[in-house]
Amino acid sequence: MQTSKKLLIRLSSAGDVLLTSPLLKLMGEREPESEIHFVVKSQYADLIRLNPNVSRVHLVQDHSDFHQLERVRRILLAERFDFTLDLHNNFRSAYLRRGTAPEIRVISKDIFKRAILVNTKLNLFASVRSVALKYAQTYDKSISQVARPEVFLPAESIEKADEMWRSLGPEPARSVFLSPGARHFTKRWPVDYWKELALRFQADSRVVLLGGSMDTEVCAKIADGTSAVNLCGMLSLTESTAMLSHASVVVTNDSYLMHAANALGRKLV
Repeated sequence: MQTSKKLLIRLSSAGDVLLTSPLLKLMGEREPESEIHFVVKSQYADLIRLNPNVSRVHLVQDHSDFHQLERVRRILLAERFDFTLDLHNNFRSAYLRRGTAPEIRVISKDIFKRAILVNTKLNLFASVRSVALKYAQTYDKSISQVARPEVFLPAESIEKADEMWRSLGPEPARSVFLSPGARHFTKRWPVDYWKELALRFQADSRVVLLGGSMDTEVCAKIADGTSAVNLCGMLSLTESTAMLSHASVVVTNDSYLMHAANALGRKLV
C-alpha cells in the first residue's frame, strides 16, 4: 500500500513558520502513517527540520528566480502528493503548488477585508482568529482550537546558548529579556520606552537585549547608559530561541521572538 503524502507550503517569515507547528502536530496525530513534507525558505529550515511530524523539508532560496523555483517544483511533482496545503498564498507558493496533488487547499489572506479595516476602520471580520487556528482551519474547517506552538531546536544551538548564558556570571534571581525588534515599523515600541524599561528592571534583575542583526542599532541605543546585556546580532535564530529558555519574563514587540517565547512557555508581555 502506497504511503499517503501531504505537502505544506509556508515559505516565511520565522514567526509564521513556527505557528504551523500546532497544525503539524494535529496532522501527525490524525494521520500518523502519512508523510508530511514542508516547503520553506532555507534561512528558516532549522525551525522545521527537527519537528517529529515532518518527514522531509524542501528548501527554497531567498529571492529564487524562475529556474530555481522550477527545480523545486519538479522535485515536488515527483513525490506524487495526495494533498497540498498552501499556507502562504503568494506568487511563489502558487507556482510551487500547481499540479502537486489532486486536492489543494489555499489559505485566504482576506486582503480586501484587511484593506477596508486599515483604510476606513470598518471591521468586516466576523471573529478574531489566531494565525495558528487559521492555518488549522484551512486544513479542516471544523477545528475550533489548537495546541500551543512548539519549537524543536538543534542540540548545538541549545549548547551555544547555555554556554553564553553561563559566561554572563552567576545565575540571577530574575532575568528580564527585552526584544525590541520587529519586521514592520508599526509593530515597534519607541526606543525611549524600552530604555526606560531597562532602567527600571536593572536594579533587581539581569536585563538582556535579544534580537537579530537588523536590531543591533536599536539595541545599542537601549543598552547605552544601562547595565543591560546586549546580545543582539550575536546569536543565530535557533540560538536566540534557545537563549529564551533562561528568561523569567520576556517583553517583546509582535515578532518571531514573541511566538518563540510563547512556545517555550515563558511569561510574556
